[in-house]
Amino acid sequence: MRPKMLVFDVGETLVSEERFWTSWAEWLGMPAGTFFAALGAVIERRGDYREVFSDARPGIDLVREREKKAEAGLPPGFLASDLFPDTIPTLQWARAQGYRLGFAGNHSRATEEFLKGLGVEADVIGSAERWGVAKPDPRFFEIIVELSGFDPKGIVYVGDRIDNDVLPAQALGMQAIHVERGPWGVIQARWPEASSVRLKIKTLSDLKAVLGHGG
Repeated sequence: MRPKMLVFDVGETLVSEERFWTSWAEWLGMPAGTFFAALGAVIERRGDYREVFSDARPGIDLVREREKKAEAGLPPGFLASDLFPDTIPTLQWARAQGYRLGFAGNHSRATEEFLKGLGVEADVIGSAERWGVAKPDPRFFEIIVELSGFDPKGIVYVGDRIDNDVLPAQALGMQAIHVERGPWGVIQARWPEASSVRLKIKTLSDLKAVLGHGG
């Protein structure tokens, strides 16, 4: 069945988080390479990304550090320059093909505003902060279904994480596509659970072929 709606995760799906993580490395006084190595180790051992911060600075108050970064004039969210080159063209193509679009991830209300400024019409824009629930909680995906008005089988969720995106979406009856890019996407592609992922792409440009529209 051809899906009616494509719902996209944000970090490492629509936008690169490299600048975001690099800015944190600089803030913590760590070489970027060391920070990314630590992040990769945390992902590999299936830990919480916040462990990187506590390892670098034991007892760190991450909420307060975010506030201090903002007070220092450092951008707290995503910038237009963080968008992957294939993001806007793919979204425009999807709309032209008649797909409804949605953007929903474990991000803030501020990121919702960023997404509204992409210039691409979306039927659902949500965040873990506003909805009060975060992936991989099934309720997050249930909200997407409720807001879309479609049966889960008519929705495709596209994301870089197998644990947070693909598996919970599939469990609810959605179709799911794993984007193998970014730290989580690349590392989790080697996990045993990856064998249950039916649809995989390297970039959003690959969506055309995966959805049956040719190369």
